[in-house]
Amino acid sequence: MTGDLYALEFKKRRQRLLKRLALYAALILYAFFIIYPIFWVGVNSLKDNQEIFTRPWGLPADPKWGNYREAWADGNIGGAFKNSVIVTGTSVLAIALMAPMAGYALARLRFTGQKAIFYLFLSGMFIAPITGLIPLLKLLRNLGLVNSYWALILPNVAYGLPLSVFIVRSFFVGIPKSIEDATRVDGLSSWQTYWMIMLPMALPALYTVIILQTVYIWNEFLFALVLIRTPDLFTLPRALVTFKGTFITSFGPLNAAVILSAVPTIILYSIFSDKIRRGMSMGFSAKG
Repeated sequence: MTGDLYALEFKKRRQRLLKRLALYAALILYAFFIIYPIFWVGVNSLKDNQEIFTRPWGLPADPKWGNYREAWADGNIGGAFKNSVIVTGTSVLAIALMAPMAGYALARLRFTGQKAIFYLFLSGMFIAPITGLIPLLKLLRNLGLVNSYWALILPNVAYGLPLSVFIVRSFFVGIPKSIEDATRVDGLSSWQTYWMIMLPMALPALYTVIILQTVYIWNEFLFALVLIRTPDLFTLPRALVTFKGTFITSFGPLNAAVILSAVPTIILYSIFSDKIRRGMSMGFSAKG
């Protein structure tokens, strides 16, 4: 009898081990397909055209670090980098200020039309930016904002708020009601409760919003393509298209430009990926 129990336990452990090995193998394969293209672009950013065509899969024999200088200066990647920082920073700052306040009001306060406003925000998650592009272009043209930073900032904030409010509201719903009741006993107003107690507790969700929106807005291309006309205001995705057209035979600098545009978001996500996972899991585990 004891031998049968040992055999059964051994079989269960072996099955768990095989499942774990299969999972690790799948994750390693997935990581390979994600990382290798980035590695390949990075390697080819240090080659000239001849070496790219003759040894596309090999390491550079003589690294051409000047490709990065050419991409940054001659390809306008430096100016586009500055524009992306301005647009992304301003948009994310506006979202980070408005989303927690809207999420707190929709989760903890009671007022007429609360559910309607929440569903209005929620519906914004299902509207593709391309469907409203023509009305948006006409509106911004009437306001005199086409070909300006605001032509990118305002749409990015509008399309970024629905998901951001949803994430932060879900987190606020999960905070125990007793904490808020205790602050009222201490004489705090609704604003003081939000600013001093609730917002610091919701920082994991806010970090998630900031990082997700930063990655999305940094890589946004559609608005930059339609709403920006002059090269001086191009963001990185838009500048890469122009760079490709201008330096169609210089694949080394083109790959260098791609790496320069991708490195900030890769670093940001690598550093704060744990905060994203915690914020998403804590937020979406809440009911409401």
